[in-house]
Amino acid sequence: MVETDTREKLVAAAERLFAERGADNVSLREVNRAAGQKNVAALHYHFGTRRALMVAIFERRMADINRRRLEMLEAMATEKQDQDIRNVVEAMVLPLAEQLADPKRNSHYIRFLAQAVADPNVDIGDLIRGRFDHGFAQTRRLLQQILSGLPDRIVEQRIQLAGAQMVYALADKERFMANDDRQPAELWLFIDNLIDAIAGMLAAPVSPATRQRLNNSEKLSA
Repeated sequence: MVETDTREKLVAAAERLFAERGADNVSLREVNRAAGQKNVAALHYHFGTRRALMVAIFERRMADINRRRLEMLEAMATEKQDQDIRNVVEAMVLPLAEQLADPKRNSHYIRFLAQAVADPNVDIGDLIRGRFDHGFAQTRRLLQQILSGLPDRIVEQRIQLAGAQMVYALADKERFMANDDRQPAELWLFIDNLIDAIAGMLAAPVSPATRQRLNNSEKLSA
């Protein structure tokens, strides 16, 4: 039990510090101190490396997020509603957004995720692939099916944009809520509007200008 408590404290401290400053700007010794560990070898004993510590942060939060996303997708498939773009985007966004509705509001996870997404030295795919990304991979496949009438490169760019929009918008909201003791009354309106905005961006017509740019790019790469 003591070892489990120590491990949990280290993961929580790392999540907070990495969220505030980015993983590369926090030493493992600082994480040890923030977790209240007098033994300087505690973090090395439990995790060994910074990479293993980051995987533990993802596991702590993302296992449940992935499970929730898969449940939503399975329910949609059962009801034959998984070809509706807003439904699929909701399955992408809502499991992460629900972290904001926790009344304890002690999570720094979305801000940690935003830092990781922005860090060129962090390969999130390498950290989570095959562990906690099954739900997101399924939303990607469904979006590719739904948007099959658009050029493949446009669809891939838009899915990447959707992921970034989701993470950064929710991270900003998490940051705002961390500095406000009240649960903002508009939280669920914000989440629903974010889902609408991402769905709209994904399904938007490709403009003539963008099609011309795509054609020129393909000619140059041919």
